Amino acid sequence: MSARLAQFDSLLTRRRTARAAAAPAQPLRTLCDPWGEPVAEFSRFPSDLELLKAAHRLQADDWIGPLADDAQPRRLSAVWRLALLRADRHGQARVSREPGPQWISPLLTARPGERPGVLRRELHAAAVRQLWQAGWKLVG
Repeated sequence: MSARLAQFDSLLTRRRTARAAAAPAQPLRTLCDPWGEPVAEFSRFPSDLELLKAAHRLQADDWIGPLADDAQPRRLSAVWRLALLRADRHGQARVSREPGPQWISPLLTARPGERPGVLRRELHAAAVRQLWQAGWKLVG
């Protein structure tokens, strides 16, 4: 009986190693800045938000999201931008000394009542398009 169990166990072990060896390795995708320097590696195709977080080197306590840009007056609709707010370290901003948000997307006009998820996705896509236009590349 123990010989049969040992044989069964060896068959299972061989089968697992054959599956692991047959699985194709995921190609790495590398995000490169406009000067060709690698910034981040991804094992799968990254989302727009993952690309933005890597490109702007966001830390865990930084915030990225849509904000209304009050400097651009409109009549019945609001002007939105994707903003980046960096966490303060001992009273000083980590990257920029200027107070307020860092705007990382172009203007997007939205009427009141639009779904926030749709607005957020459109702002993410616009910010990523801006990265590509600035010379960023996803290689791999």
